[in-house]
Amino acid sequence: MNTPDRDFCFRAIAYVKATLPIDDAPAMTLDLANSPVMKKVAPSLAAAYIVDTGNSFTYIQHRHLSAAGITSEELHSKAIYNLAAMAQTKVKVQPYGNIYAVLMGGNFEASLVLFDGFWVQSCAHLAPNGFIAALPARDILAFTDAANAQGIEELHQLCARVGSTNDHPLTTQLYSYVSGVWQPYG
Repeated sequence: MNTPDRDFCFRAIAYVKATLPIDDAPAMTLDLANSPVMKKVAPSLAAAYIVDTGNSFTYIQHRHLSAAGITSEELHSKAIYNLAAMAQTKVKVQPYGNIYAVLMGGNFEASLVLFDGFWVQSCAHLAPNGFIAALPARDILAFTDAANAQGIEELHQLCARVGSTNDHPLTTQLYSYVSGVWQPYG
């Protein structure tokens, strides 16, 4: 076990990424050791793990896990904990028409779909019928109550406006949160 690698891995923050459709070829192929650690969390969404190195983010790769002597599940658990700690000090939920905008200073808003406590403990009162969420870019997350048809339409409009114009696009697909799992909606 390498202590610097372990410390590096334990600084990781969970970071949501869009996955490639099955018929899309990756731009390049990496061997496993140099591949980023990813965990599928929903159709077309995965959790990656990044460390803020000051002026950029560095992805945790499988070689980091091997050197640190930790498992991908340990990494995931610690990275969610770190995301939750960040959210505790930075997150704001603002009403905007029939939807709620989630603000957290950029970069990690959409990643909050990975943190169940945010939805179950902090926002449940805002969507008693369940959540429908839009995460068109890494810094954009909005949601509405599952029974709010106008709110769902506003989420579709948000995705259409943002589309692929953002420098870190994710998906125009809406997601519903059911029994602790995000699933494509509609």
